[in-house]
Amino acid sequence: MKKIIVFTLSAVQSKYEVGRLKKEAQKMGVEVSHYLYNEMGFEFGSQGEKVFLRGEELDFEQISGIWFRVAGTKSGKYISARNTLIEICKSKGVFCVNNESYLKWERMDKILQHGVFGLNEIPIVETRIFYKKEDVLNYDFEYPVICKHAFGFQGKSVVKIDNRQKLEAYIYSMEEKNLGMYLWQKFLPVGWDLRVVVVGGRAIGGMKRSAKGSEFRSNFSLGGEVERWKLSEEEINLAEKTARVCGLDYGGIDIMKDKQGNNFILEVNRACQYKGFEKATGINVAKRVVRMLTSGCNK
Repeated sequence: MKKIIVFTLSAVQSKYEVGRLKKEAQKMGVEVSHYLYNEMGFEFGSQGEKVFLRGEELDFEQISGIWFRVAGTKSGKYISARNTLIEICKSKGVFCVNNESYLKWERMDKILQHGVFGLNEIPIVETRIFYKKEDVLNYDFEYPVICKHAFGFQGKSVVKIDNRQKLEAYIYSMEEKNLGMYLWQKFLPVGWDLRVVVVGGRAIGGMKRSAKGSEFRSNFSLGGEVERWKLSEEEINLAEKTARVCGLDYGGIDIMKDKQGNNFILEVNRACQYKGFEKATGINVAKRVVRMLTSGCNK
């Protein structure tokens, strides 16, 4: 049987996800090979294109699917390598997870995501982007306000600003050249959100993430409590539409609600982790990913 290839930046990155994938694939008689981005190489010339992994030429006839567990680096060092491999795979008829999304948007930060959401009538929390400090200071915010970095992850860059004094202190501590990388959003005081995992373009289940104690962020990595959530038809349709608009075969779609129960898309994660999701829902994400990769799931 053909094998699956998984790429990460380091041997320990996405250790849980890669380990689970290997375990489930083994049960199904499928081999999984794990490589690092820096173990990739290319050769272009009169003999066509060749791809090398750890110095060995890749035989595309033996590959059923490729999964980039990490999209690239902050510097974008391996983005060209990733997209070059995707283009070659397309010519060979080999499925790469999220190929449409990666080729259209090399880096899909939160600002770009909100632009895509808005253009496709996907509901989002009221959001502002500023490039001058004076524009922030002159804006009439409704406090508290949320500020987050476009490339933040696991909630680590999210800050809640409660009043004008804290806003000024935050702005004056920031270099203006970096200001345009932040989103300013209306604060929804519900204390929880939903993570919907999509595999093969379909929502396979939902997880409720609740902030714990004085922490306002609900991320599992920050100690948030997680539990299974029964998705409504509206939530399923919204998650799947968002995945489709973003060209995602696989990903995490984050939904937040206001006090009236209206749904808003917070962001998508093209290579989301699923340890907390499997724990909370009992859904075998790894098994579904193996099936996707071995069936050549192309939308």
